[in-house]
Amino acid sequence: MISISFDDKQKIGLQYALDTLHGCSPFGAEKIRRLRFYGPQEREELETELYNVEQAARFASELKTEYDKIGMVLCQMKDIRNSLRRCAEGVCPDHVELFEIKGYLQRLENLIPLYEKVDEKTNFRDLTFFDPKPALSVLDPENTRSRGFYIPDNSTPRLKELRTEKKRLEESLFHAEEKDKDAIRMERTKICAEEDSEEMKVRAAMGKAIAPLVPDLLENADMAGRLDFLLQKALFAVRYGGVRPELTDGELALTDMINPEICDLLEEKNRKFVPVSITLNRGATVITGANMGGKSVALKTVALNVLLFQAGFLVCAKGAKMPLFESVKMLFEDMQSIQSGLSGFGSEIVEFQKALDEVEQGYSLFLLDEFARGTNPDEGAVIVQAVTRYLNGVNAISILSTHYDKVAENADAHYQIIGLRDIDPEAIRRELQGSGDNGIEIIARHMNYGLYRVEGRSDCPRDALNICRMLSLKPEILKNIEAAY
Repeated sequence: MISISFDDKQKIGLQYALDTLHGCSPFGAEKIRRLRFYGPQEREELETELYNVEQAARFASELKTEYDKIGMVLCQMKDIRNSLRRCAEGVCPDHVELFEIKGYLQRLENLIPLYEKVDEKTNFRDLTFFDPKPALSVLDPENTRSRGFYIPDNSTPRLKELRTEKKRLEESLFHAEEKDKDAIRMERTKICAEEDSEEMKVRAAMGKAIAPLVPDLLENADMAGRLDFLLQKALFAVRYGGVRPELTDGELALTDMINPEICDLLEEKNRKFVPVSITLNRGATVITGANMGGKSVALKTVALNVLLFQAGFLVCAKGAKMPLFESVKMLFEDMQSIQSGLSGFGSEIVEFQKALDEVEQGYSLFLLDEFARGTNPDEGAVIVQAVTRYLNGVNAISILSTHYDKVAENADAHYQIIGLRDIDPEAIRRELQGSGDNGIEIIARHMNYGLYRVEGRSDCPRDALNICRMLSLKPEILKNIEAAY
């Protein structure tokens, strides 16, 4: 079972994606808040959800008016599930509860024809509403469809008598002399108490009549939440370019995938996210590249899209082939545990052991970003090489980003960040000299964060040296660096 902490959701951009959704109903908002991930045993349910989201996205422009109207109706719904459960348990509902249940039923009555109009185009699967009219006839026996809730006078013969008498007493009170008013008020109080008792009997009878309908009404609440959520997923796909993945038994292939959070951040700076493509199979894949070269972004973008997929979203990519994982484990930065008193490296090993125990329980996705960075580079390289060799034999797709040499030759596959490979350092240096701008910003604009698959042996790229040249590091220092290279 996939379980992702709030911190990890934030790190990979999943929380950002969820925050862009706007669940209209309490039922839809709850599904977004309590995001669930489909497991391998729920493949059929996931395929149904993906089909529905794809259809909703496909017709989003054509059905915009209907989607807006559905959103308006869903926004007016209140969460009446506890009140319905109380009716099923035989508890007498109070006036407010019946008022809110009636309002919920009226919203359902308005929602269903809108949904049916949408469904004529989308042909949603496994999304059906039960007719709310039988329940409405209990709470609105006179079929007024008024917004309020009122127990009619003729609900019982005694209630009609009591209300007639109360009205007579109120008229008498208006015309009576002062000396007679106290007696009339006392009589009216007695009548009101008996009226309350009689109304309670009616409310109890209504609750009893609703009780057998509660399962259908609760199912309607769940359907309203599903419809709300899938429309939000569809609009998300329209906004960021979603595609329905082809389900596989093991291979994970993403073509031109993006990370919405980073896309939006770059857009604010008039820059564009470089789409990332990668093909992964069981075993260890290593991603190499210089610091600031985008290795972490690549890992997080893979994790984000896998989790979106297993939550029933279309994937933010041009094409996708994806399996269903039993678990997704991520070891990113900020793992040092102050409370345990462990060093940064000690925390890494503890977290790695815990994650590995879960990864080895079933087919999993395991992502390690710059693992063993908490120790010296020589030891770190040896450790990551050993971890890579071990992960080749684990029933998981494991991805390790590293800037250590000789790690990739221990992996089943090797990808490298393109980085500054195709850039002329002298041209950038001249641009920097004439700009007066922040050198890092200019270099970042020229950095290519895309991946390419490395065939054969290849060490990590030497972009750090090029960056030193571009930033015009003191010649004496640069000369020593070049000699060492």
